[in-house]
Amino acid sequence: MSGNLRMIVLALMAIIVAVMWGMAWMSKRFDAVASGIAALDARHFDQLSGVAVGTGGTFENHHRSGPAIGVGLGDDLILVDAGRGVAEALRAAGIPAWQPSHVVLTQLLPENTNGLDDLWLTGWLGPRETPLQILGPPGTEAFLEGLRGAHADQAAALAERWSLPAAGGELVAHDIDAPHELLVGGMKLLLHPLPGGHPPALGVRVEAGKQSLAIATTGHDPDAVVALAEGVDWLWSGALYGASLEAAAEAGADPTEVLQREAEAHLRLEDVGGIAGRARARGLVLIRLRPPPVFTSQYRNLVGETYRGAVVIAEDGELVTP
Repeated sequence: MSGNLRMIVLALMAIIVAVMWGMAWMSKRFDAVASGIAALDARHFDQLSGVAVGTGGTFENHHRSGPAIGVGLGDDLILVDAGRGVAEALRAAGIPAWQPSHVVLTQLLPENTNGLDDLWLTGWLGPRETPLQILGPPGTEAFLEGLRGAHADQAAALAERWSLPAAGGELVAHDIDAPHELLVGGMKLLLHPLPGGHPPALGVRVEAGKQSLAIATTGHDPDAVVALAEGVDWLWSGALYGASLEAAAEAGADPTEVLQREAEAHLRLEDVGGIAGRARARGLVLIRLRPPPVFTSQYRNLVGETYRGAVVIAEDGELVTP
């Protein structure tokens, strides 16, 4: 083969490689764009599963969406809290916004409710075909009445533009002021008021056959959390690193009374392992960590000093199964 011909062949091969590389890049780009807008099928869960949809807390954090936990079995999904960015966080977890049939609000705080209108109206576009059931502590019905009123005109325009099923746009509120039980598909949902919360708080327990999990987002009464989580596969809990709070108080970062109220509202990270152990929970999932961990091993090791079960420092979208 002459030198000129060899150069031509090499040039053609380089062009072919470049074209193939460009096509592969375009394909990945199209896939990435499509993943953000393509219709999603209901996510299926072969066993009782918890999904850390959003693991953030009171303050905004672009690394963690607002608080939300999905609990699923089969094609049924319960959402516990609906914090900021919940619709996008659900999609990132492979769950369509229309799939949750029930939402449990553990406490009527903005961090738990900021995404509820988004979930309601975006999920309706799915379209959701049945009313969205909202269960929460006393005040939930009044809160939902205000939400409906605030979005009445916009919801009507949305329904007309997209020919949406009327039932899917309904919000059905339930105030829970005493222990409450209901079935959602194959899941038994148990709601228990937790004493001491202001505003009032609910603890959540979900059972399916021999599998179970509990969710506690406040820490006013550790004994109540122990009772809620007795014998579960996983206890999902928020926690506050007490040492960081004490360091902030010593540095004069916030008024002492503010820090004290913050400490009273949450379980301390130093104590949560002992609480999980007392409850005989087989695993502990930590969410809403205050402050978020720089190194997860630091928090895991701290909890491991008082707890011998599995410890998960949850990231957004993480799936946890028994």
